Amino acid sequence: MIDVIQVVPEKLREVRYKVLWPFLDSAIEANIDIDKSEGAIHLAGVVNGEIVGCASLFVQDCERYPGMFADNKVYRLRAMGVLEEVQGIGVGAAIIKNAEVLCSSENASVIWCDAREVAWGFYSKLGFKYAACEDGYECDAYEVRNVGLHKMMYKGI
Repeated sequence: MIDVIQVVPEKLREVRYKVLWPFLDSAIEANIDIDKSEGAIHLAGVVNGEIVGCASLFVQDCERYPGMFADNKVYRLRAMGVLEEVQGIGVGAAIIKNAEVLCSSENASVIWCDAREVAWGFYSKLGFKYAACEDGYECDAYEVRNVGLHKMMYKGI
């Protein structure tokens, strides 16, 4: 059984480090500068009492495409990851479903993220769309230092 619970961000450090930021010196460094910001939501996917997945959500507009969600309250999904040994059993999907409910209850209408290339298919299966330019074509991927190619993806909730 998969549980999704709200936690303090420090509880997510180990999974963040192992899955997302192994280039850091240790899990203690696996923080986001806005972890403690107002409205932040930190979710842990739990299997057999162990945190195996993580995601953090922040009330944050998309600076890369500033007009895209005008007049909408949006949450930015960051540091989403699931330990490799439990990927494919639904932990990530359960975290996203929970995030949608929580963000919607905060009157948000969109969740957006900078999705890693390896996660594009995952987000697409859950109904996320790629950002499109004014001409309607999908926006180009962009490089994030130490991490790789990303595309902005979003989902209305």
